[in-house]
Amino acid sequence: MTKNRILDAASRLFVKSGYSSVTVEDIALEAGVAHQTVYAVFRTKLAVAQTIIWSSFQTEGVDELMAQARESGGMEVHIRTGAHIARRLNERFAAIVRFMRESGDPGLLAEYQKIEGLRFDQIRAQMSPVLSTSGRLRGGISPADAVSSIWAMTGTDIYNQLVSGRRWTPARYEEWLRDALINMLLEPPTTTEEA
Repeated sequence: MTKNRILDAASRLFVKSGYSSVTVEDIALEAGVAHQTVYAVFRTKLAVAQTIIWSSFQTEGVDELMAQARESGGMEVHIRTGAHIARRLNERFAAIVRFMRESGDPGLLAEYQKIEGLRFDQIRAQMSPVLSTSGRLRGGISPADAVSSIWAMTGTDIYNQLVSGRRWTPARYEEWLRDALINMLLEPPTTTEEA
């Protein structure tokens, strides 16, 4: 319970004030614990931030959602599911990424790169087989290009621009992402596919 209080307090402070300006003492005060407790549980401020980062980037339920999409067989369902997953992850993770990137801390920037690599690998693993066999990709778009496009459009940058910057709701972002990916990547279905 103490660990979770520390993580919640640190997350609020990092998002509000930025990683660099927050001290372990600030975290302890916000969490209502002694600063020695923060050091005993995490050892360093970087370890606190890394724990927040990885706990925010939880992907449980993703495999089940994608399995359901595979059972449906339709490319639109795969993309709709991917847009929903992107929304869920970004709702939890976008503010955390902002403080990671704004920190300038090499350790946090390295964590960000690891997460982006993992996110790309997950998209490739889930979508490449479907994209390769669908026969629905627009002319000139390879499965690898489609995966790269999905990775870029589902990242936190676009989410932050639209939701934080333009005040879109997360639901509106999800709808826009779904429609944009379908229109950009897929040929319209033939009449037999629609039936």
